Amino acid sequence: MAKPLGADLTDIAIPLSKLFLDPNNPRFVGSDWIFIPDHDAIKSGPQEEAAERLIASHDIDKLKSIMEHNGYLPIDRVVVRRIDDDHFIVLEGNRRICSAKQINGYLDTGEKIPDEIMKTFDQIPCLLYEGVESDKNAAWVFQGIRHISGISEWSAFNKAKLIVEQMEAQGLSFTEVGKSFGLSAFGAAQWVRGYYSFLQAKEETEFGKYIDERIYPFFQEVFGRSSIAVKEWMKWDDTKKLFLDAANLNEFVSWFYPKKNDDESDIDREPTKSDMEEAWSRRRISKRDDLRNISYMIHKSPKNWMEFRSGADVEKAYNRAILDELEEDRESDKNAVDKFFSVLTEAKKQLDNTPFSVIGNEDNKEKLREILDEIIKTKEKLSAFL
Repeated sequence: MAKPLGADLTDIAIPLSKLFLDPNNPRFVGSDWIFIPDHDAIKSGPQEEAAERLIASHDIDKLKSIMEHNGYLPIDRVVVRRIDDDHFIVLEGNRRICSAKQINGYLDTGEKIPDEIMKTFDQIPCLLYEGVESDKNAAWVFQGIRHISGISEWSAFNKAKLIVEQMEAQGLSFTEVGKSFGLSAFGAAQWVRGYYSFLQAKEETEFGKYIDERIYPFFQEVFGRSSIAVKEWMKWDDTKKLFLDAANLNEFVSWFYPKKNDDESDIDREPTKSDMEEAWSRRRISKRDDLRNISYMIHKSPKNWMEFRSGADVEKAYNRAILDELEEDRESDKNAVDKFFSVLTEAKKQLDNTPFSVIGNEDNKEKLREILDEIIKTKEKLSAFL
């Protein structure tokens, strides 16, 4: 029977300067990959190339920002393989080590990072792997265990709850809490406002006791840049952290738990959990983009917006709104053409009946000559297309 993998792992603290990125990182390897041996892997060229690959495609800037404000957090230890006493190749944790190596003591704003934050990068808590796996396979084993089976992903609601709790506990602004989690101020605000509005919906709407975390991402989307009209329709108040239009909020939630048309016989019966699950499966809003389309209709097409509110399918109502706008644009273009020819016809008529008072006055004649000269020049330019 094979011994447990953990038996080949030893706790060790290693200076950041002695940790080297893995140029053979499974994130990089394709079918035509040529393995880079250890003596070349630790050289500046392969190290810079590995860092550039990670920075380009694996959110290193976001992780760097989080570290700059929280320090290095040894929640998950980096797994390394020893080359010699001064060189350790990272098997698992390349993103973290790459991010740490990008930190130079100053924020992008030029502000100095506190010494107590910088000290967390002096010694990195690691697990030293001393097993029998070949150099080529060790990284695949550890990254496979972590990323294929995977770490259980938090729900969007739980992420928002954490952000809100940190904000409230430490009195942070959107900018400050955003930096702690690698978010922009707008992004942090979107998570937080979505959280408060979700709690309001649970407490104040007809469907509140049936609502669960699955609906949270839709509240978060309400505060996105493309859904402003929906937010305004429910009258969000940033000071009170709630929607002021209770009727519209209730209608919004009802889109996720639509009643059947034949439910009249059961109108007084309390819905069961099974009933609500069935209603959720028929929800009128199934994806976040639907809210962007609704926002478009509120702003651009009141007729189709009311059509949706009356029960029409959101995609069909939105598509009709788009077609109506295209038709309006075509009609506008047609009207513009008609107006163009009407103005030209009227101008010719005026020239045919030029008043004597214009011809008899030197200043007026000079002005008329200038206009006619400009008309001749325009005609010559248009002749190329006629």
